[in-house]
Amino acid sequence: MSYAQTQTPEDTQTQQALDGMAIRPSSTDAAITEFDDPHWVYVNRSIVVRHHAALPADRKELLLWIPGTRSPRTPEPAPGRVVRSASNEFCKVAATLGYHVIALSYPNSLSASSCNKDADPEAFEKFRLAIIQGGTSEHITVSRTNSIENRLIKLLQQLVQKRGREDWGQFLTAEGGIAWEKIAVAGQSQGGGHSALIGIHHQVARVLSFGAPRDYSVALQAPAAWYLKESATPKERFYAFNHEQDRQGSTPAQLLENLRALKLDAFGPPVLVENSKPPYAKSHILMTNHPGTKVDSLTAHATMLSPKNKALFEPAWRYMLE
Repeated sequence: MSYAQTQTPEDTQTQQALDGMAIRPSSTDAAITEFDDPHWVYVNRSIVVRHHAALPADRKELLLWIPGTRSPRTPEPAPGRVVRSASNEFCKVAATLGYHVIALSYPNSLSASSCNKDADPEAFEKFRLAIIQGGTSEHITVSRTNSIENRLIKLLQQLVQKRGREDWGQFLTAEGGIAWEKIAVAGQSQGGGHSALIGIHHQVARVLSFGAPRDYSVALQAPAAWYLKESATPKERFYAFNHEQDRQGSTPAQLLENLRALKLDAFGPPVLVENSKPPYAKSHILMTNHPGTKVDSLTAHATMLSPKNKALFEPAWRYMLE
């Protein structure tokens, strides 16, 4: 008998959880009053609750997705309407592989590229840490309440209370902090940079950067200083996926300098995914030039996660996730 033939009424709830559940940050912490676009939560209950033998095993890992810079929407969505993250298809794939998945909403109206003319070699790191942990840099101030860390903790606490069978508590420490070693951090653009920096500061399960990392100092003509710091996460757990025509925040040549500074070239040269197959010569620097003709930089920047490109890029997503 096939898995499809053994489905139960609970499968409706499972499908809803896999398709994504929207949770407003303000519902997890009354002190959060801004940047209240919803978090998105994905979980395959047939894997993490029912442990169905025909499906992948529960990884007992959280994929934390950190989106890129949010430009003001024109027009704004209608009142009460929620807009899915551009990473929706990627997050669903991760959930089918046995991850718990959270796409986090956080203060992301200002791009890290605002630091690229600073003479301070630590400018990019200070900017990102202000957003990740809460704090102040020359360009931005973020309260601890609105930080990535607090928003994640408060969301996990709510999920523990309301969705106890899914075991979200495993991603919190006994002291109520974040159990980073059980978390794979991933993100696009600004979020991809945050993910890489988190991997430098904390030992995490893996780091996946899409359209990133792009912290390159024009003032110093060098990659950001934080790329060269000793990494808490082994570098073999870092992966990057970029477009050859993407110039958002840095030139393609500067991006490659960044990746070399991170020492990802130790695992092989960049591989063009449309001309290769998994495991992509075991490279940790994946590239694309899809659709093979000239495209504008913003289009290139979003190409690797566009839902219309899922069939082409899902093998690369799985390679990075598995």
